[in-house]
Amino acid sequence: MTVIYFTDGALIDDAFIRRSLLRIPEVITLLKKSENEFITTDIFLAMNQQDVFLSLNFHQKSHLKTLIQTALFQRWMKLEIEPDLILRRNDYQNFSEIKELFKKLSTIEELHVVTVGPGFDELEAFLRLQMRLSLNPISDVISTDPQLNWFWKDVKNQLQLHS
Repeated sequence: MTVIYFTDGALIDDAFIRRSLLRIPEVITLLKKSENEFITTDIFLAMNQQDVFLSLNFHQKSHLKTLIQTALFQRWMKLEIEPDLILRRNDYQNFSEIKELFKKLSTIEELHVVTVGPGFDELEAFLRLQMRLSLNPISDVISTDPQLNWFWKDVKNQLQLHS
């Protein structure tokens, strides 16, 4: 069973991550189509400069994260793997609700979770440590893409260095 899990997009708050996401054609395309939705801000400046990103209001930041995650999901769908279930972190009040759901899902023998973040949130630690799932039950959408994983490993390493 393949579960798509949209994280809360917290890593998108990082300017280095946003700049790195501009390497992905689907992200650029969707942002260009959506530029007119950001009336007071140049969305590409917000992707590149932290001060411009911080000047966005809550709704603009949320919308930007949704656009990026939608683009990443659209790219993943080109791999022609149909998800059995799609979950969004933002649809749940707190993580305990997600924990209960994954406790039930963990009884499925071949459970694979693909996160659309980028990156992970509390789910990875929960699945690996508390649920003791192994054999790569969780991966992120960028790392699973053979045309993107070449640069994503470096991005993750750089993120750890400058965090």
